[in-house]
Amino acid sequence: MSPRTSPVATFSAFLFALLGAMLLAAIASPWVQALLAPAHVFPLHRIFSRLTMLGVIGFTAWLMIRYGLARREVLGYQRSPRAFLARAIVGLVAGLALMAIALVPLFLLHVREWNGARLSTAGALFPLVLKGLGSGALVALIEETFFRGAMQGALMRQRAPRLALFAVPAFYAAVHFLGRAQSVPYEQVNALSGFTALRGFFSGFAQPLGIVDAFMALYAVGLLLALVRRRWGDIAGCIGLHAGFVAVIALFRKISMPGPAGQWSFLVGDFDGLLGIWLAALTAVICLVLWRPGAPAKAVA
Repeated sequence: MSPRTSPVATFSAFLFALLGAMLLAAIASPWVQALLAPAHVFPLHRIFSRLTMLGVIGFTAWLMIRYGLARREVLGYQRSPRAFLARAIVGLVAGLALMAIALVPLFLLHVREWNGARLSTAGALFPLVLKGLGSGALVALIEETFFRGAMQGALMRQRAPRLALFAVPAFYAAVHFLGRAQSVPYEQVNALSGFTALRGFFSGFAQPLGIVDAFMALYAVGLLLALVRRRWGDIAGCIGLHAGFVAVIALFRKISMPGPAGQWSFLVGDFDGLLGIWLAALTAVICLVLWRPGAPAKAVA
């Protein structure tokens, strides 16, 4: 961003990149569906989701080019490919280990139990592991480039460490509760149906008290990733950590299931049966270990 642009304006620009993409998708999705209908009738909610994704990519690319953010050091890709990959692998191993450690008490306390049906076939586990690692790597690459790369990089460049460390994780956590766009039958689609699909995107916020523990966990994870970027200066470790977290969660959602309700059930929330108070507390402790009082954030030239 321009040196004269305030950090709050920078943060708001990225926030409105998402909101603006949703609004444009809501307006355009019925017309795009009608345009494509002679070839194939795609569900409106799928068109809305794809247009939102393309809009976020387009708005973010414009912001990066318009304000000089399309630079490797800002995005956190300044290291050589070999060094970057080495750091990402270190982060991946750490992420896998931390999530595995976090899950052990949940099994010991019977908050989670093994899914015998999934584990009965020996050959079924390996594809699940590969799928988890693949999805973890893809999600981490996209989200870390946006949140810890473009957003945090821009704020670090403007010497706004508080926004970089505390506001970006809040945005990161909130995005995870955007639900699936609401479906509208093709015969009932009209010019305003895109806004019906948009309303479904925010269904996860309908009962905020039901997601507060999962939000706390995701916020703590976002803060941990922000501290890693702050300390290392690039996003290699962030990508590795994030990929490890996603891979373990994706795998254990498949091979385990919620245990019987008991005195320890409060440790996880209803959002996905894994995110909750326990993960939030454990991640907060790790953040305190990484935190160095008075240490300045690494600036981005």
